[in-house]
Amino acid sequence: MLTEEQRGYVDAIRRAGERIQRMSTEILSLERVNALRNQPRAPVSLNELVLKTIVEHRDEARQKDINLITQLDTTPMEVMADATSLPEAIANLVGNAIKYTLPGGFVTVRLAREGKDSALFEVIDTGVGIREESQTRLFEPFYRVKSEETAKIDGTGLGLYLVKRIVEQHGGTLRFSSVYGEGSKFGFTMPLGQPQGESQK
Repeated sequence: MLTEEQRGYVDAIRRAGERIQRMSTEILSLERVNALRNQPRAPVSLNELVLKTIVEHRDEARQKDINLITQLDTTPMEVMADATSLPEAIANLVGNAIKYTLPGGFVTVRLAREGKDSALFEVIDTGVGIREESQTRLFEPFYRVKSEETAKIDGTGLGLYLVKRIVEQHGGTLRFSSVYGEGSKFGFTMPLGQPQGESQK
């Protein structure tokens, strides 16, 4: 039996432990991403990666009373990718959208062909959005947006930096826009087939 004060201490210790675990995982991921240019790539179905990520996040969205909407082009889209890091980038964007969207909000996950040789992946949310003055630093390592709405949301500040590095290592281009108080859109375009990015330098 714990007092209310003791439960508060235990909860703080639990949150700190979870944050350390997340940071350790993301630092290891960063080391892996930095070594990507020397790693072999294999054909990966972007359709399957996105669908799997959606399935894995449905319960999380349901628990927060968030409407998870999917707009997925069924045209086969295959990329040459690292089978560990690319799913991590996709999951990070979907997870962030759910995390920063209030109950009753919407998160839309889109996958479509863009032109003949590229795929477009986007996650659009009706979350808290990001102030314009914070947007230029958003993809810096360990940077976290500080606001009243995000003060109680845990994070390491490495997630979006990792996403950017992973996308660029696969020859892709990151896309981002946000309006404070209205929501954000994160995503990327990626060449279908053999990428022409950092991995070939």
